[in-house]
Order: sequence, then structure tokens, then C-alpha cells
Amino acid sequence: MKYIPVAVIPFLATSCKTESILGIGIVGIIGLFALMLILFAVMFFMIAKRKKQGEKSLVKFNNDIYIALNKLETPQQKINMLNTLIDRINSDEKYKKDTEWRDKVLLKAYMHLSIVYFQKGDEMQTLNTCSKILELDPKDGMAYYNRGSIYSNMGLYDKALQDLNQTIALLPDYASAYNNRGLVHEKMEHYTEALQDFDESIRIEDSPIAIYNRGNTYYELGNYSKALTDYQAALEKLDLKTDSALKTDLEISIKTTKEKL
Repeated sequence: MKYIPVAVIPFLATSCKTESILGIGIVGIIGLFALMLILFAVMFFMIAKRKKQGEKSLVKFNNDIYIALNKLETPQQKINMLNTLIDRINSDEKYKKDTEWRDKVLLKAYMHLSIVYFQKGDEMQTLNTCSKILELDPKDGMAYYNRGSIYSNMGLYDKALQDLNQTIALLPDYASAYNNRGLVHEKMEHYTEALQDFDESIRIEDSPIAIYNRGNTYYELGNYSKALTDYQAALEKLDLKTDSALKTDLEISIKTTKEKL
């Protein structure tokens, strides 16, 4: 019996010591958790602030390029300037340390370069520049659209179709993408798909060009009454001051279709 207190007292003492340690530990854990929450909040604030500042810097960078290009006279001068800028960005050590930021800056330069090449009429260089843009940003719907349109002009209809499919997946409300894909389908003699694309383009924007193109598809199918209806509807919607070439085409198409009827 005399050993019972000896056995119980150490047990009780150990029990009290454990509760004390646990109590301090829980308080410490709560404090640490609260500190972590504060640190995360500060971190997210700094990331959001940096992102906002970065977006402002990109806007300024884009505007600076635009202003500089407007001071140059010839397309080749603009191309030389942009290529020099791209080389400097790629060789700059600061950009090498932050490749994500470098790619965003390069995107702006390549977008301007693609516009200059397109205005110059250099389809191959425009196509190559669009490919560069897509390497940097695979979700750039307009780069797919521009490259797909060039592929179509080159007669590379399978490639054009792939790019325009990507455009529509990324930009489902872009009427011109449906119109251009409709033209590709027509050239590939996919007339049902062409009509569906022209219908969607007209639903979104109701453009006289898309109506005219749909009329041409009906004409190819021998449905002259629907073709004539579309030609006449397109002519009514036309801005006669700015679309004189299309007006002439429509008038010829209307005359030819009436003769068929």
C-alpha cells in the first residue's frame, strides 16, 4: 500500500506537465497559423500590386512602340526597328531572369511586327510572325485567325481549317472567323459546313460580306432563288460609298443569277 502514492504522484505530475505543454503548443500553433494567414494576405497583395503595375508597364510599352512606329516613314524602317527591339529583349540579362515577363514584352513587339508585315503584303513573314506569337501564347485567338486566313490565301486549306477551328474555340463570338472558315469549307466543297458557318457569322454580325458569301455557296449548289435573295439582301446592307468593288460584284451576281432563273 505504501507504494501506491509513489506510483500515483509521478503519474499525476506527468499528466499535468503534458497538459501544460499541449496548452502552450496549441496557443503557439494558433499564433503561427494566424501569422501564416497574414503573410499569405501580404503576399497575395504584393502579387496583385505587381501584376497591376506590370499591366500598366505593358500598356505603356505598347503605346511607346506605336508612337515610335508612326515616326518612321517606310514599312522596312518599321520592320528593322522592331527586329532590333526583339533582339535586344532576347539578349538582355534582366529579361533572361524573368522569362515570363520577357515573353509578355516580346508578344507586344511581335504583334506590331505582324501588322507591319501584313500591311506590306508579305504573307510569308506575317505567317511566320503569327507562329512566333503562338509559341509565346498558344491561346491567342487572333494569331490563329490571321495565320489561318493566310493559309487559306495560299491554298493550304487543311492548315487554314485547323487554325480557324482554334480561333472559334478561343473566340466563339468572332463573326469574321466563321465567315473565313465558311470560305475554306466552300473551297473544299464542304457546302453544308460552309452554309452553317455563314449562318453563324450572319447571326452574330449580319455582315453583307457573309451574306454575299452565303449567296455564292447557294449558287454553287444550284439553289439560285436563295442565292438571288442573299445577293439582293447584301446589296441593300452595303455602304455604297466605301464598298464600291463589292457593289459591282453583287450587281454582276444578281444579273447572272436572274439569267439562271
